[in-house]
Amino acid sequence: MGRRSGRSTGRRFFVHETSIGRPHHCLRSDRNRWGSTMRSMRFGVLGTVEVWRGNERLEVGTPRNRAVLARLLLSPGRIIPVDQLLDDLWEGCPPPQALSSLRTFVCRLRRVLEPPAQEPGRPSVLITEPRGYVLRVEEAALDSARFERLLRQARAAADPRTALDLVDEALGLWRGPAYAEFAHTLWARGEATRLQELQLGATERRLDTLLALGRHAEAVPALEAHARAQPTREEGWRLLALGLYRSSRQGDALAVLAEARRYLAGELGVDPGPELRKLEADILAQTSELDLPPAPVATRKPVTRLRCLGRDDQLAAAGAAMAAAESGTGGSLLFDGVPGAGKTQLLRGVEALADMRGFQVAQAQAHPLESEYDYGVARQIFEPILYALPAQERRQLLSGTVEPAADIVWHNRPSSGGPDALHALYRLAVRLAERVPLLILIDDLQWCDPGSLRWLAYLARRIERVPLLVAASTAAGVPSGDGQLLESLCSIFGLVRLGGLPREAAEALAGELLGADPEPAFISSCLRATGGNTFLLTEHMRAQGAGERSTSIERWVAGQLRHAGPGAAALAEAVAALDHDAEFHAVADLAGLPDSQAAAALSALVGMGILGDGSPLRFTQPVVRRAVLEGVRAGVPQFALSP
Repeated sequence: MGRRSGRSTGRRFFVHETSIGRPHHCLRSDRNRWGSTMRSMRFGVLGTVEVWRGNERLEVGTPRNRAVLARLLLSPGRIIPVDQLLDDLWEGCPPPQALSSLRTFVCRLRRVLEPPAQEPGRPSVLITEPRGYVLRVEEAALDSARFERLLRQARAAADPRTALDLVDEALGLWRGPAYAEFAHTLWARGEATRLQELQLGATERRLDTLLALGRHAEAVPALEAHARAQPTREEGWRLLALGLYRSSRQGDALAVLAEARRYLAGELGVDPGPELRKLEADILAQTSELDLPPAPVATRKPVTRLRCLGRDDQLAAAGAAMAAAESGTGGSLLFDGVPGAGKTQLLRGVEALADMRGFQVAQAQAHPLESEYDYGVARQIFEPILYALPAQERRQLLSGTVEPAADIVWHNRPSSGGPDALHALYRLAVRLAERVPLLILIDDLQWCDPGSLRWLAYLARRIERVPLLVAASTAAGVPSGDGQLLESLCSIFGLVRLGGLPREAAEALAGELLGADPEPAFISSCLRATGGNTFLLTEHMRAQGAGERSTSIERWVAGQLRHAGPGAAALAEAVAALDHDAEFHAVADLAGLPDSQAAAALSALVGMGILGDGSPLRFTQPVVRRAVLEGVRAGVPQFALSP
């Protein structure tokens, strides 16, 4: 059974191959329990409180019925105690018959919400619990939840056009004031106000994006209306003045700032904030900073593929960790497997999952040639994000306690790597995560430079209350630049192991590669030859389907033997040649290696899953032995079969 374990350093997730605990979130999406009924139900609170089943708007009934529904929608998926409901619905003074009335309202609501085919006495939507009532609502079924998710996706989008489309979609969900008929009540006022603030912020983000795209003529009239409808919001005045300036209306821009100053002084008794004061000074000086910036460069290609054959448990672990991060509990995952197990492909699946959840994704690919480039991985993580930001926003992000990080990830200056640098990089990650939940992806962690490893260890111990998830992969047994530091870091991360692909995944893979239903004997043969290793299985199936020799496997094996260190290739050739007679001393003699070097090479090859840990020495995958023999015979240049 999969298990999860929490530590004071952040949430860690442990996964066995057989199963994994499901992620828990207050907005539930358990299809097995609630079925297609909940998927067809939609609830609206961004306006009057409404319910739809499919395209049919359901009549909820009396104002009291609607009030009960609205109160339950404030806390979807959570039990609301009866006493709390009575106190809220009757504003602290429930009459003697209030409990009986509440039960009547709930009964009427069930007639509306429960599906016609639902078994009597077994409600699936509005549930009675020992302490109260709970309304089970899928996240996608509540318009306010969809609105907030779209905003998170917009904040994470590198392309302003994509961000604009997402914000437009989010704002299009609004039909009027949130919880319209209940916004005045004590129990709904706070949430209604919070949602209104998000709506106003989204409106300003939309108009800001229009300015960034050079669409001033479209933005300025909308900004005029917004600034005067919300005169206490300085951001509206700032954007209006900036839009006028970029429309070659410098005088009008200054007049708007003067109007804002008069309003703030007359109505609130305050002076304009630093952003408005700076904008006025910049307009008077006509600084180049006000000119339309170049379009930001996308930090990564959009990810469209989520499916990772045979890795449902590992993706479930990532989904659970993301749900925790969204709720403010950060964590770290380490996907560990032998070379070729499919770790990189799995990270792409995790990235796609994060895209769908609205995370910002920052990623790095460690490489042995850069393992001595201090903070190289940290630079890969942060540089694309910083390049995509406007200059003013970037300066704000790198200010204060984050300033020492600017030398490392922006100015590319040497760093002492001391506590100040580590803390500054940590604070930079936290600031980004506070804007929108952040996923940091690192492939081939075993080749990560020491400075970045120290920072990751510092970060992982301090993200328990940060909406941030670090997910990395490491290749088992591959020698690393700083093995002790890597081992220390791996002990902090939640370990998720990748084994060979199961038979059903191999069948699906064969169907994708060969375009036909495979024979059972073919699947069995491929699994025996490759041990279910994702890369080897894929390339072996391709070669078998084409009736050709797999030179890609030969090149891959040669590369793995180089990574295994001195003497590994010679040892592998000797094991392949001796086959069933591959006793250790005989292998060392044939390879021309002293026992100590042969033992070190053997340890590396066993750790990488190339050789088994037993006597006589054997390849764990017959296809690898064949690749060694074929590569040597064909003179593949990547093979270096000499000590």
